[in-house]
Amino acid sequence: MARPVLPTVVLVVAGAAWLVLYLLGQGTGAGDHGGHLHAGRAAAGTGAAALTGWALMVVAMMLPPALPLLRVLQRLVARHRTRHLLVASAAGAFLAVWVVVGALLVAGELVVLAVTGGAWRPAPQVLVGGVLVLAGAFQLSPLKRRCLTACRSPRTFAVAHWHGERRPAVEAATIGVAYGASCVGCCWALMAVCLAGGTAHLATMVPLAVVMAAERTTRTGLRLVRPIGVAAVLLGLVLLLGTPS
Repeated sequence: MARPVLPTVVLVVAGAAWLVLYLLGQGTGAGDHGGHLHAGRAAAGTGAAALTGWALMVVAMMLPPALPLLRVLQRLVARHRTRHLLVASAAGAFLAVWVVVGALLVAGELVVLAVTGGAWRPAPQVLVGGVLVLAGAFQLSPLKRRCLTACRSPRTFAVAHWHGERRPAVEAATIGVAYGASCVGCCWALMAVCLAGGTAHLATMVPLAVVMAAERTTRTGLRLVRPIGVAAVLLGLVLLLGTPS
């Protein structure tokens, strides 16, 4: 896979995921939170459908910002006969980490719904407002900065996990898993906002995708963290305080 081809493949795959999410939003009513493909909500269908929506969201939002890592690995395995598969295995492992996180979130909410008999159903405005406050608080934490700093240095993961001691496919996948874990630590709170808004709600997903990509890939990414955190807390409070009692 030549270097110019890799970004094209990644963008085409991510674009296809965006298209499917758009069609899902059209089919369920993009303005109706109860009709979204929403993680764990009985009204949105089964847990499998919710996890599918999460996986599409991950491919759409997380795969393009992972391009720097895939390019580093591409250079690292340039002389391997199966270099294309090695890059693909790293990408697959990276996405698999996020899918596991989604499975845990979906399972957790399904358990809560089962225990409460479906009585726990906060209003969409309350849910989104609460998650925004949580996400904003995490943005302002030292852990966010540490995870983001690591996530912005994909070469570090390649150096740390490519030793030539195991099969190349295993080491490539290990790099993808390690980078995926760092990405989860960096972006989980903002991704939770997407879940709260509904995984087919593009009005929530698009701006958050831009924000997360800017944090991870632009020179000013680290300086964006605090303003985004403050804005998220303020917006969340506005939603919570504006909820009818």
